[in-house]
Amino acid sequence: MPPSPKPHPTRFAIQKARGKGWKTLEVGEELDHARARFALMVKVNPRAYFRLIELNHRGGTALDGMEFDWTLVELHDPNAKGGPRGKPAKPAKPVGATRRSGPARRTGRKPGDRVPLPLRFYLAVVLIGALAGVLLALRYGLPGS
Repeated sequence: MPPSPKPHPTRFAIQKARGKGWKTLEVGEELDHARARFALMVKVNPRAYFRLIELNHRGGTALDGMEFDWTLVELHDPNAKGGPRGKPAKPAKPVGATRRSGPARRTGRKPGDRVPLPLRFYLAVVLIGALAGVLLALRYGLPGS
């Protein structure tokens, strides 16, 4: 008779939003400690999305001990309007309401909006290039002389 695998404890993970995914910052086994760390991370960076999740071991798979089911315990959304101030939460938009095509979809701008050009940056690059050219010409001499 094969030995029975020892049960895996329930774990709690704190994750931060990164691009289209989530990056796990910490994993612990005590809920109280995880909630305290979650509150500290939200306090340090209140403008980021954080979530506290419960990880339950998924047994009987090929990757035994490596697969988990998760349940959301707490979510910090910096854009949420509800909360301690008593403001009502903003109603969610339908999924199709924000669909745009082309560059407007990526930047969040309307197609006719003007964008200021970084002229100071371009001027600085040109001046630095000209200065480097002059210094090289003085150092190595002018061509043809």
